[in-house]
Amino acid sequence: MGEDGRFGYESLPLYWSELDRHSFLIRVDGKLAGLALVKRGSELSGNGAVWDMAEFFVLRRYRRHGIGTHAAHAIWKRFPGPWEVRVMESNSSALLFWERAISDFTREPAPSVYVDKDGRHGLLFSFESGRLT
Repeated sequence: MGEDGRFGYESLPLYWSELDRHSFLIRVDGKLAGLALVKRGSELSGNGAVWDMAEFFVLRRYRRHGIGTHAAHAIWKRFPGPWEVRVMESNSSALLFWERAISDFTREPAPSVYVDKDGRHGLLFSFESGRLT
């Protein structure tokens, strides 16, 4: 947290200046319910073809209503190709959400692998999104 009491996100300005970064607001009945930041390029392997769910957040009052799943599915359909979703090991509710959202999307189990990058421990989900039909 910065001196001004805000949580900084150093890469945020890049979402308005780089073509391979995309920002989304999630709305329910016109009200802000969350956000998603998507970028091209794997944080782990450096593979430039991979889409990365860099950030994804749904306000607590909108959780467990299918809103996050609907938003994630819409994003994956919009950007076909290989995807990676990284989740902190300690965030058990997010792990369950992503496992369910991905398996619902792919209609297959959503296997994950343990990753450790820069001292951050978590799980990585990798899957393929087909073209929007």
